[in-house]
Amino acid sequence: MTENTTTLWVDLNGERLRCDPSQTLLQLMNEAGISTRQPCRNGVCNQCRCRLLRGEITYHHRKPHGLWQKQIDEGFILPCIAHACTDLVLEPPVLKPD
Repeated sequence: MTENTTTLWVDLNGERLRCDPSQTLLQLMNEAGISTRQPCRNGVCNQCRCRLLRGEITYHHRKPHGLWQKQIDEGFILPCIAHACTDLVLEPPVLKPD
């Protein structure tokens, strides 16, 4: 019997990163040495946001309370609570306030 594993890829800032679907995108970014702001890590503060250009994510049973509807409509996600469902293409995290 073989183990069923899923390997997803995240293209971010010119790098192609192997992503375990069980880890948050913020964990992936930290492991890859990508600079992020991450004060809350609970989807509330909006400091780690980045734009999803392609692919699908899930927040599981959590809500991205830190995003305004306009930001959601513009494709922003909160990587601190987001998990990849498919291969993704992301813009680098926003490091400056609005």
